[in-house]
Amino acid sequence: MGNEIVHFEIPASDAEKMAKFYSDLFGWKFSKQDMPGMDYWMIETTGQGPDHLAGGMFLRQGEMDKPRFFVAVEDIDSHTEKLKEAGGTVVYEKQEVPGFGWSVLAADPDNNIIGLFQPTTPPRPRKAPAKKKAAPAKKKSKKGKR
Repeated sequence: MGNEIVHFEIPASDAEKMAKFYSDLFGWKFSKQDMPGMDYWMIETTGQGPDHLAGGMFLRQGEMDKPRFFVAVEDIDSHTEKLKEAGGTVVYEKQEVPGFGWSVLAADPDNNIIGLFQPTTPPRPRKAPAKKKAAPAKKKSKKGKR
């Protein structure tokens, strides 16, 4: 199995307007975070548990601020090198996300933004959906046989 998307981010020129839009549209919940030097909101999408995909919203600062996603990697340094070797470029160097892990923001060869994310603790493996048990076979009745 490959690397999973673990987080997404949406830039906003007007955070209140965007939070209302996505809340009205999908029922997402937004919470302003206390992050030094950055206006940032966590997004709680529908769903819970290890299969829950959370996101964030930040104030748009420039032309490169487009919706983006972050992919989980085991070793952010080696994946950053692999990204460069594959033709990508680093936009923001490795930075700590306090209490969560490390991130790198990069651009693919077509200038789409992609994030790499190494969690502080390895993510829990996702469980395969439980298979439904088949109903027990009905036993044939021997009544009426002589």
